[in-house]
Order: sequence, then structure tokens, then C-alpha cells
Amino acid sequence: MKVNIVRYKGQLGTVVSDYNNREIKKFLPINYGSYYSDRLDTINTDFLEEASFDEKIEFIEKSFSWGKVIKVHVIGEYQIIEYETKINKDINFHPYINFCDIGHSYYTLDEALIGVIAYKYDGANSQAFYYVTRMLGSDIHKDAKNYYEE
Repeated sequence: MKVNIVRYKGQLGTVVSDYNNREIKKFLPINYGSYYSDRLDTINTDFLEEASFDEKIEFIEKSFSWGKVIKVHVIGEYQIIEYETKINKDINFHPYINFCDIGHSYYTLDEALIGVIAYKYDGANSQAFYYVTRMLGSDIHKDAKNYYEE
């Protein structure tokens, strides 16, 4: 899945399709929340610009809702948000591939790198993360053994 992060009339957001006519493209501003596509602006290409790399980083930081963003680590095509969780204030890591959220967080940066690589090459339901962390030792993922053997 490719996320099309753009700047439209000076505002960051994404391009979405109209619910009734997939050919019509609409602009969904950052942090807009739930929406009906008929309430969104139809895109006029005269005002549409591709977001810069820094704007894309800003987009994932501002749209991140799992906790307070501390830092965004960028390693090639991977972006990993380091954040403080809302409930227990732990530090976790949440990866993206080319600004697409993989929908999972990890306890360490090492885990996040293993997880995002496993996701990229083996898919969302991969067991590769478990096997790699198990192979490297139980310290890399404190819950891996219990999580997968329940």
C-alpha cells in the first residue's frame, strides 16, 4: 500500500478516492479524523504538490496517535518513531516503510528493525520476527517466547 502524502493549498494531507466514484480524488488533511468523502475538497491539480521528505516526516509525526513522539529514526526506506506510550510512559518504537505504517510497535529499536524487515520481506502475518529474535537470544524480545507459545 502506497501512501500519497501531498501538500495541497499549503496544507499537508493525503489523496483519497471518493466513495461513490473511485476516479475522483479528494484531499484528506492531516488529523482530519473520520470523514465522508463528499465533505472533502476535490483535488485541483494546480494546487497539488508532492510533499518533501521533511514534510513526510512531519506528516507521520503529526498523525501519530500511539503516544508522544520523541524522535523519528530514518534508516534507508524505514522510518521508526520512538515514542512514549500514553498509559505507562514506556519508550516504544513504531516502524513505517516508505511512510506506510506497518501497524505494530516494538520495545526496542533492534526489535523494530527486525520487525520491519520481516514485514517487508515476509508480510504482515510473518513468523520471521519470532524466529529471528529466538535465534538471537531471548533478551532481544522480552515477551517473544511467551507470546508465541501461549
